Amino acid sequence: MDQTFGGKLKWQLILFLARRLPDCKTLTPTFSASIDRPLTIKEKFVTKLHLFTCEACTLYLEQIRLIHNFIHDHIPAVDQTNSSLNDAAKERMKAMLSSGN
Repeated sequence: MDQTFGGKLKWQLILFLARRLPDCKTLTPTFSASIDRPLTIKEKFVTKLHLFTCEACTLYLEQIRLIHNFIHDHIPAVDQTNSSLNDAAKERMKAMLSSGN
C-alpha cells in the first residue's frame, strides 16, 4: 500500500466510496447491460465510481467486452428477417415436449 499522503488519501476515498456504492453482485447485470445498450447518466456515474474502487469488476468488464468483441468479429450475424421456424418444425417440437423426451 502507498504510504504517501496522496496514497493514504486515495485509499480513504476508495473505502468511503466502497461503503456507499452498490456491491459487485448488484452491479454485475449493469456491466453486462452496458455492452448492449447505453447506460443512463446515473448508471454511468455509479459504475465508474465502483470501477474506481474495485479491480475485480474492472477485470470482469474487460473480459465481457473482450468476449463480446470476439463474437462480434468472428461469428457472422444471423439474418433476423427469416429466423422463424416453419410450422412442421414447431409441431415436431410440441410433440417432443408433450411426450417428455
